[in-house]
Amino acid sequence: MEPQYPLLDQLKEWGEGKVAYRFPRWEQLPMIGIYMDQLVAWLEFQFNQFPGETAGKLITPSMINNYVKQKIIPPTVKKKYSREHIAYLIMICNLKPVLPIGTIQAMIATQLKTMTLDEIYNHFCEEQEAASRYTMEMAKQEGRQLRDNAEGSQEEMLAGFSLKMATLANAGKILAEKITGLEGEAEQEQLKDDLAQACE
Repeated sequence: MEPQYPLLDQLKEWGEGKVAYRFPRWEQLPMIGIYMDQLVAWLEFQFNQFPGETAGKLITPSMINNYVKQKIIPPTVKKKYSREHIAYLIMICNLKPVLPIGTIQAMIATQLKTMTLDEIYNHFCEEQEAASRYTMEMAKQEGRQLRDNAEGSQEEMLAGFSLKMATLANAGKILAEKITGLEGEAEQEQLKDDLAQACE
């Protein structure tokens, strides 16, 4: 009788749902302004599908109000939120579990110098979906190795793979923060050069 791996099967089923999920593109975001309760409900619906069971932790009315007060997202117009707000919030809420808000804000600000917000948002959607496919392909490879070699329990394999993914996420976080920091330093140097030339 072949060994059974119910946890691997559960992970596979869950992963297939994540890989199948498609973020709504800019053109699919609500075109008309919506109020706070509608915004939160709409975002929670999206977050319940991706990234998982953390929708309530990702977005609340108080979080959104704080983002507006801190000028992380634009101010509302007559207390209504546009597709611009929604795009910002989807990117921020999906990235904030791994990056500080300031780093996310700086990343978006840097890209806004050469791209429009709709281009940045759609690119984010493509990259996040590609990352889901990549990580789940890694999970499949780990599962195949366990089934082929029959060495170790599924619990041991999953614990090891979980650590691998956590360290990969940490390494990516460190690299993203470094790149953003370098971009900020380059911008400051350019401002100094421009100021020096203006004073000559």
